[in-house]
Amino acid sequence: MEKKWIIIDAALMAALFVLLQIAGIDIRRWVIIVVEWSTKFILPWIILYWLIRWVKSVEK
Repeated sequence: MEKKWIIIDAALMAALFVLLQIAGIDIRRWVIIVVEWSTKFILPWIILYWLIRWVKSVEK
C-alpha cells in the first residue's frame, strides 16, 4: 500500500516539474533558494533544539 503512494507522489511531482518547465518557471532556481533559506534560518533552530535536549539529558 505504501509503495503505491510513493509512486503516485513521484508521478505528481514529475508532472508538476514538467508543467512548471512548460510555463517557463525555472524550478531549479527555486529549489536552490529554498535550500539556502532553510539552511540559514530553519536548520540552526533544529540544531539548537537538539543541543538543548542533549545538554538536559547530560545534566540529569
